[in-house]
Amino acid sequence: MSTLSTHILDISTGKPAQGVTVRLEQEGEIKATGVTNASGRITAFVPFLPEGRYRLVADIGAWFAQTGRDTLYPCAQIDFVMAGKTDEHFHLPFVIAPGGWSTYRGS
Repeated sequence: MSTLSTHILDISTGKPAQGVTVRLEQEGEIKATGVTNASGRITAFVPFLPEGRYRLVADIGAWFAQTGRDTLYPCAQIDFVMAGKTDEHFHLPFVIAPGGWSTYRGS
C-alpha cells in the first residue's frame, strides 16, 4: 500500500496556498478530505492507499474568492493511478494561479 501527500503553491504570489480544501476521491466516493496548512501542504490523507485509480480535487475557486481574486477554475483536479510497487510514496502538488494550474509528480 502506498502513501499520498500534496501541496499547493500560488505562483502569482510565490507563496503557499494555506486553507485550500482538497479531497481524495475514488470512483466518485470521497475517501478523505484535508485542508492545506501554513506551508500549503497536506502531508497524508489516509495512512495507506491500495492500488487503484484516484482523483485529487482542490477547491481553488473558493480559496481565490476568499483572497479577493477571481479565477476561471472552480477546482483543479489530478487523476492518477497507484499501481506497481507497494510502500511507494506519491507526492502530487498543485501549482496554481488565477489564470491556470499545473501539476507534476514530486518526491
